[in-house]
Amino acid sequence: MREEKVTFCRICDPMCGMVATVEEGKLVSLRPDKDNPHSKGFACTKGVGMPLVVNDPDRVTVPMRRVGGPGEFEPTTWDQALSDIAARLARLRREFGPESIALTVGNPLAFTYSGVLRAKGFQAAIGTPWFYGVNSEDAASRIAATEILYANCGHFPIPDYCRTDVLMLIGANPWVSKGSLLVDPRIREHLSGVVERGGRVIVVDPRRTETAKAFEYVPIRAGTDAWFLLSILHVLVKQQLCDEDFIRQWTTDFDQLRSVVERFSPAKTAPITGVRAAVVTEVAEAIGRAKAAVVYGRTGTCTQKFGTLVNVLQDYINIVTGNLQRPGGWVWSWSPAIEFKELATYDQIHTRVSGLPDALGMLPANALADDILTPGPGQIRGMALLASNCVNTTPNGTRLADALSQLDTVFALDIYINETNRHADYVLPVTTMYEREDLGLLLSGHHIRPALQATEAVIEPIGQCRPEWEILDEIARRMGLGSADSAWVQRQFARVGLRTHPRTLWDMMLRFGKGGDLYGLRPSGWSWRKLLKHAPHGVVLHEEIPLAPLDEVILTPDHKIPLADLRIMSELARLESEQFDTPDLPLRLIGMREMKSHNSWLHNTERLMPAARQLTLRINPADARMAGLAEGENARITSRAGSIEVPVTLTDDLVPGTVALPHGWGHAGGWQRAVAAGGVSSNLLASTRPEDLEKLAAMSVLNGIPVRVEVAAVVTQGDAACPMS
Repeated sequence: MREEKVTFCRICDPMCGMVATVEEGKLVSLRPDKDNPHSKGFACTKGVGMPLVVNDPDRVTVPMRRVGGPGEFEPTTWDQALSDIAARLARLRREFGPESIALTVGNPLAFTYSGVLRAKGFQAAIGTPWFYGVNSEDAASRIAATEILYANCGHFPIPDYCRTDVLMLIGANPWVSKGSLLVDPRIREHLSGVVERGGRVIVVDPRRTETAKAFEYVPIRAGTDAWFLLSILHVLVKQQLCDEDFIRQWTTDFDQLRSVVERFSPAKTAPITGVRAAVVTEVAEAIGRAKAAVVYGRTGTCTQKFGTLVNVLQDYINIVTGNLQRPGGWVWSWSPAIEFKELATYDQIHTRVSGLPDALGMLPANALADDILTPGPGQIRGMALLASNCVNTTPNGTRLADALSQLDTVFALDIYINETNRHADYVLPVTTMYEREDLGLLLSGHHIRPALQATEAVIEPIGQCRPEWEILDEIARRMGLGSADSAWVQRQFARVGLRTHPRTLWDMMLRFGKGGDLYGLRPSGWSWRKLLKHAPHGVVLHEEIPLAPLDEVILTPDHKIPLADLRIMSELARLESEQFDTPDLPLRLIGMREMKSHNSWLHNTERLMPAARQLTLRINPADARMAGLAEGENARITSRAGSIEVPVTLTDDLVPGTVALPHGWGHAGGWQRAVAAGGVSSNLLASTRPEDLEKLAAMSVLNGIPVRVEVAAVVTQGDAACPMS
């Protein structure tokens, strides 16, 4: 029997509407849902290609037990796997304490509502403080900046570009990413709309990205964003383009900020950034004189040496021009669900060896190897890997792989055997997004047009796959902990057979929220069931973002924004003493997004990884000539942390002195096409030494890495890849 089912994608932030075609219980195709009012018929090639992942013969569909070295597995039963894992973890907890067990999570888990709930619940049930994840390679500096400025790290502002006159993008490539920490599947249309209304979109980047090619482009030297933004602020202050009334009412210490930015004139910063003083002045004047303007940065500004400072400086521009929580400015979106903003944390939990801070309760994955390998109180001896490929996606993966191999117990929940979980004792098969129900609340506070959609599972779980929450619940039960619920009372109810389904909790978060039905008391509101019945294609709740009063989103004690926080002043002093030039490593390495990649987990299908596709280093022809490299030749890239070899692609899209390398390549494990594609992890060039990390958020520095590029020996990409063993 052939049938079509309405659902939505959960690969990344936009959560585009989909129509699934199912034949005899098998997902055979996906197409964009033209009737979805949120995405309006858009979906990217990754989303449409998900049936190949769901039906991938390399996918793990039965519990696997390691019987030899890394990657040597054999099938086992669920009962054997769960009993052994539970017994091992219970012994560690009993003998060494709850802190001997840690969890680490990867990006895909963030788009699994029940997995998120039970992952934090499993942590609470065990009683461990150790919850690691990919924020250190993604958004920790944005989180830190939001907490430092607004004491509201659980709810980030977003750019209201649908109503703006001037949008400056820095370190963001939404033409490929479709936006990040904001939800907008129609982002191309909306950015183009700024120009169509007579406004401007200005893209600042070391690479002429796909987005930069569509709009005004300002090239900049990699790693110098802080100097550039300070020079923008200098012009705004000097030319009196600031909103003095807004500053008086909603900020403190503006005079101190004024004295700092006086030292960063465009003429002074131009030799560092490569951006001419006249260009800086013109951009600053455009922002300062616009009726509405907004600056937005993302991973490019987050994953650099001064990432938190750069994010704060972006916000300073939005703040001093009065464009905070104003139509067309830097705004907090509207969430239909309970937000629990007060529960979000930054710098409240710290890694055991280096004392690095958490971001939203997540410790930096770049500290994981030290916390495993260093003897002493709290040493990690057991690990849960939840949709994590941290050996590939964090710096110094070889050391982390060695650390994982020394643990007493490791279990993984994943769809593939990858370069990380190949070191696990067990890999347990989990459902993909189309084998489980969902309600898209996780990013509901970041919509350009607030929207909601719910879905039932499209197909039954393949093979013996189970949802993450059921697996964690059962391990907790077999450990004698009741369940993997965060609340103690729920775990006690579970002990007597009264288990709470995550769906009940998630539905409650909606129903008691601003967009919920209050269990019938607000008939215009929504519930999970009501969405499925009355809005299966989703519903747009507001065409424009409703703006809350500022004192509801600025949560500092006095509801004012500190413009001279001591942590930021310290970073500014460090910036001024920075020696940017490194003659022995004259180039700067940046990352770049690829349309057919999403971090490391979508490289095993022919649609996204055709045979001809390969990893290459993008390099400006002038830099290639200096290195003696021609198109397609192998280059050796050397940083202070390591060295790798890849072929080169020559392109004028890069500022001279900058090279670019995509991340997420260099695979090992059971996914055959991904392994055959070769390549190498770009993160082997990044450092995990605490002194090399971003200071305030412990971000891995993945952009602006000083490197040297030279001719390499003739090797294949597979030979060049650093072995993950």
